[in-house]
Amino acid sequence: MRKFKLTFLALLPSLAAIAQEAQAPAELHPVYSNPTFLVLAITAIVMLAVILSLTSTLKNLTASKQESKKDGPAASVIAILVLLSAGLPAQAQETSSSLMPPMSIGGLDSWIFVLMALLILAEFAIILTLIKAIRNMLIGLGFQKEPDVSLSKPFINWKWLDRQLTDAVPLENEAEVMTDHEYDGIRELDNNLPPWWVYGFYFTIIFGIVYLFDYHVFQTSPLPAQEYQEQLAEAELEKKSRLKEVAASVDESNVIALTDAGLLAAGKDIYTGNCANCHGQAGEGGVGPNLTDEFWLHGGGINNVFKTIKYGVPAKGMIAWQTQLNPESMQKVASYILTLQGTNPANAKAPQGEPWVEVSGVAQTDSMAVELIDSTETAAIQY
Repeated sequence: MRKFKLTFLALLPSLAAIAQEAQAPAELHPVYSNPTFLVLAITAIVMLAVILSLTSTLKNLTASKQESKKDGPAASVIAILVLLSAGLPAQAQETSSSLMPPMSIGGLDSWIFVLMALLILAEFAIILTLIKAIRNMLIGLGFQKEPDVSLSKPFINWKWLDRQLTDAVPLENEAEVMTDHEYDGIRELDNNLPPWWVYGFYFTIIFGIVYLFDYHVFQTSPLPAQEYQEQLAEAELEKKSRLKEVAASVDESNVIALTDAGLLAAGKDIYTGNCANCHGQAGEGGVGPNLTDEFWLHGGGINNVFKTIKYGVPAKGMIAWQTQLNPESMQKVASYILTLQGTNPANAKAPQGEPWVEVSGVAQTDSMAVELIDSTETAAIQY
């Protein structure tokens, strides 16, 4: 009868699942299909079977063939555990639908994992308790002899271990290693050095020889200073690569005016080779407008100048330079053009457009807000 009850309780989750499938499309629940949950569930079921077997053995030893009322609470506990495991998927589904995503362990909600782990630990403790009870019962019934504590050996022989580590002379033989050195009634013993110390000393000698040949004679491994320099070089390459990617993404919304002399010189070369024919060698103007005064046809400042260079002014004959110059080059030449302001070259063309006044925090708000690299870092990535 007891086995029938346990079997019926074990089938309750399956019956509930069948009833649910009658109302919903057949679908395997994510928790039931989770490998971690399956391993934990199988472990718990196997340990539960072991508990039932040990409990049956213990009852047979007590020669009690009738079912007592204590079976009821045991069956109730098993029923609670089985029903609790059956309710885990539904609770997991409710938890997963909450606004805050639950923590997961092995793809399983953390609280389910902890609950299953605690269940397995509890079953393990029950198994150990039952094994100990069965052993005591066997001793009490005379099937086993009670072990003699006086003959049992300790798991760790601390005296032997201390003697092996220290190589000290036993207390009763200290007279053999007693010296004539005495101070305030304290006599000195001539014990051997502890083996652990001796072996450690030999190890340092061997390590020193290996280190000498490895780092200084054959130089197969870099010295700390060399390794540091190698790491610096690697970091510099990574920095240049990262900053190069940042610089390649420069556009009219985040461009900043360069101030490095080397970069401005590169911008001057680009200007001389591409812009001087229309704007003059000194920016005095020609076919194109004068670039040295405060008047601008399409807006001044680094953002507007960069934009004009990039997209050009096809209606007035200026091509879009984005097809011939990369963003870094356009940033260099735009920065150089801004340095021409107020140079007053000879034969300057008459002003055209509207005067442009650079207002800090207004005209360059965008460029200042997204300034990603300073002048020193810019010098490392521009080329």
